Amino acid sequence: MNSARVTSAHRLLDAVDRRLPTVLVSHPLLWNWAWFVVFGTLTVVGWVADWSTVVWVAVLMVGSLPALSATVALLLHTPRSHLDAHDSVFGHFFVRFVTLIVGFVAWTVSVVMSASLSTLLQLIAENREDEITYSGIQLFAGLMFPVVLAIWLVFLLRCAWFLSKLRGWREHPSQQRSRVPDALLAQQPRLRAVVVGLAHPGALIATAGLSTAAVLTEEALRLSLEMFF
Repeated sequence: MNSARVTSAHRLLDAVDRRLPTVLVSHPLLWNWAWFVVFGTLTVVGWVADWSTVVWVAVLMVGSLPALSATVALLLHTPRSHLDAHDSVFGHFFVRFVTLIVGFVAWTVSVVMSASLSTLLQLIAENREDEITYSGIQLFAGLMFPVVLAIWLVFLLRCAWFLSKLRGWREHPSQQRSRVPDALLAQQPRLRAVVVGLAHPGALIATAGLSTAAVLTEEALRLSLEMFF
């Protein structure tokens, strides 16, 4: 059963590999930037024309699909051992030092924000306990999505940093400096060139990163308007 699935997957990949346009195989990053410009323009048009949130977010997601999908495919087939190859002892401890500082700052901000929000909720609800609880639940539900988006944005930046170490910033990484696993689509060289070309750190930040930042900004503005108006 598993061998049949593997064979079907190989046949599908071979078919895709044969049908890829030569211009896409030669310049995947260029086509990625063109894709980003088209859907970035649509995003601005949608924001000015006040499209529905669902349509606007869908356009943003489609604009980030090439770089994000290629990044996921590349990192899924990259062994965990590649992480250790890029970290020095100093880098190992420095990252954890920064993590502790960021964690402490986040904890401090959360304490201050909790006190401020508690006071704000009491003022809004005029000290009625049921209204305070209801407003607090609404606020918590509204904050979940922006917080998840912010964490996702940090995750994307981390992936972009690792991509820069894994494949560099060239459209087609040189074999001498590239650490892309040799087993990745080894039997489909044309498809491999497209995937590696699309999984570019700059393209990932420009498409998925900016898309996430745009949705995060929109959600923060919406939440602020709902709270104060």
